[in-house]
Parts: sequence; C-alpha cells; structure tokens
Amino acid sequence: MSGSRPSRDHYTVLGLRAEASPEQITSAYRMLVRALHPDARPSGPQADAELAEVIDAYQTLHDPLRRSAYDAEREQNRPAGHSVRIPVRVRSTGGTAARPYPRPAAHPRTTAYPAASTPYDDPFDRLIVWFLHSI
Repeated sequence: MSGSRPSRDHYTVLGLRAEASPEQITSAYRMLVRALHPDARPSGPQADAELAEVIDAYQTLHDPLRRSAYDAEREQNRPAGHSVRIPVRVRSTGGTAARPYPRPAAHPRTTAYPAASTPYDDPFDRLIVWFLHSI
C-alpha cells in the first residue's frame, strides 16, 4: 500500500463484506466497472474519481498479499467496539417497487379460466368430480 489511508474502505467501495470470497470481489468489480465506465454514462471529474476508486479497491482486494496487508491495517486502525456499516444498493424496478407482489385479480376463477362449454371443461369441476368419485 502507498502508506496513506484511502478515503473510503475498499470493501465499502465494492459493496462487500470483509469475508467476501475472491469470486464475489471479482463479480462486484465487474458490475461496478460496467455501470461506471465512461461509455455507459457521461464522464466527468466525479465519475472518473468513482471509477478510479473502484479500480484501486479491486487491485488491493484481488491480490491475496495486498488484501491481507490491507485487512491488517484496517483492523489496526479500527477503534474498539466500532461497528461496520455495509451499504445497500437499491435499484428501482419501475412502478412495481411499492408492491412486493402482483395485485390479485378480482375473482381468480372467472378471470383465470375461459368459460366452460361442458361441465367437465373447467379444471375445478374436474377436481370436484374426481374427489366425489374417490370417496
């Protein structure tokens, strides 16, 4: 490491826990680079700084020797009893984010099945007939 303390925790930059596997580190890095790449969004000083921070975090955490040295320095600089906050990234999925599940139909039996032409075309009626014959 360069000797100066980074402005943000590398795990926080990548949105990971300290126990993250190398595969999780690589996956988070690739996802963030895709999102922050200048071809994906307009570049600017802040965007370039964010991308550089992600690249620096990945270079440190991807190499096992640099990661162990970083973890040792991180533990040394952490005050006793200090809790670690893990950021959560939330993506909007459009208009359905307020509802955790789709709205049910007014009457599922009438909307889910077409009108039956004979008494045995309706699956519910078949179930009733099967049940009555099995008794």
